[in-house]
Amino acid sequence: MALVTAATIACAATEVNWPQPTLPDDLTTIPLGRAMTMDGLPMRMAGFVSAKPPGVLLDALRRSFGQPQVESSHGGKRILGRAEGRFYLTVQIEPAGSGSKGIVSTVDLGELAKNQAAIARSKAHWLARLPAGSTVASDLRSEDGGKSARHTVILNGHGQARNRDAMVALLASDGYTLEREVAAAGQTGSSDAVRTATTLHFSAPGKEAMAVITQTGERSAIVLNTVSTKEANQ
Repeated sequence: MALVTAATIACAATEVNWPQPTLPDDLTTIPLGRAMTMDGLPMRMAGFVSAKPPGVLLDALRRSFGQPQVESSHGGKRILGRAEGRFYLTVQIEPAGSGSKGIVSTVDLGELAKNQAAIARSKAHWLARLPAGSTVASDLRSEDGGKSARHTVILNGHGQARNRDAMVALLASDGYTLEREVAAAGQTGSSDAVRTATTLHFSAPGKEAMAVITQTGERSAIVLNTVSTKEANQ
């Protein structure tokens, strides 16, 4: 058995001693970002691929992952989870050709109470500048290679034109300029969301952003991705 590399799961040079899940040694791990937070919870993630089919790999993971385990299925994926002190470790496995692929993640639940106030302030900052009735469905942040990235999903019941104008104004207040706008123009055979999608590209010194706005019936979704250098955040 081999430990997932400290570069992808452990938090180096900090006071937090992140647990390192033990995985079968024939897995190939894929870094997914050194430091992440999901809705305010610090987490570490890595992808992996294996030549073993999911059933065989799952048996190996049951033996290596540690006890006590919780096992479940969701959307064709098999999921193993277990608690270790203040942390919760999860492995998701799904088919990939004749083999398998998946994600191993570790979440620091001990930071939940501490981060509640910061989470509330961050969401309030977004919602105050969005159309009434908007909600932040998810908010993922990561830091890697001197850059910070943020992936935010916003839902509301407004039309695309209203959401488009709101995103342009919101990002302008953060120093961004709209560079270009691309409409899907009703691609044949695609879902309603894809056919009606509008993509906005923004830039600012040391920063870039992309907002994808879709509408299905009376519900709209905004997926906003931003990337910035550490210097731009100072």
